[in-house]
Amino acid sequence: MKKITLLLTALFLFGVTFGQMKYVPTKTIIVILGAQNPHIDYTRFSDIEFYFTPELDNLYNDAKSLSDATGMKDAMKLFKKNTSASKQQEVLNAYNGPNDVIFKKGLNKTSYLFDKEGTVYGKFWGANPEFISGDSYLVKNRSQDSETLKGLLKELVKKEDTRKLGKIKKGKDYSWQPGYKPTSITVVDKDGNNKELINLLKGNAATLLYCVHVNSKFDPVPGKESGEGKDSDKYNEDVAKTMVIDKQLKPIYDIEENIYGKKLNK
Repeated sequence: MKKITLLLTALFLFGVTFGQMKYVPTKTIIVILGAQNPHIDYTRFSDIEFYFTPELDNLYNDAKSLSDATGMKDAMKLFKKNTSASKQQEVLNAYNGPNDVIFKKGLNKTSYLFDKEGTVYGKFWGANPEFISGDSYLVKNRSQDSETLKGLLKELVKKEDTRKLGKIKKGKDYSWQPGYKPTSITVVDKDGNNKELINLLKGNAATLLYCVHVNSKFDPVPGKESGEGKDSDKYNEDVAKTMVIDKQLKPIYDIEENIYGKKLNK
């Protein structure tokens, strides 16, 4: 019996850590593009610090931009409209307001690594990057050679490397580029306190930053329950909302699983 218990314990530990990268970010920050969703327990993602931008909420949730759930009967139609990249981009391009640098600099399409001085060390290109593995997740860096997240983390975490600051030319804006400091963005923590993002990016050997939208209005729970005895139209709406949230949370689950080695139940 004792041997079985030890074996199960070993298997459990193996399962928890399986897939973890050898060198991981010493800090991971996710900026939610919008307000905090009260139906989601963000504390489940124990390796990630979450911050929110409530002033951007209507850019994604407004009925005129992405179609509100109210009155929608077709679950797939709702799902597609609330995840439409082209429709989102149309609205974001026209936005001029607080924290518009997020869209002007394309932070909503990239992710970043920062050194302990808060300098951009690596910039990961492409919308909706998939955190599948350190070997396939690439960044254009230094002499424009493709480098991996795995390789950059080794430099930062093991060698405590820092990026040499680039030269600034008059009239050029190099913020949010490798070798330069980011411009300030005001975010809100889970308790509603304002924080300057530029300060949160300093002081750790390797800080990973990623921005993602998670709908603040949708409750994903009813759509996971049985539809027996429920109004079919309302239940289809609930299922569609769950599909939207599941898709938007996927990169966050991927970070926990494929970088930190923790597979969480969805």
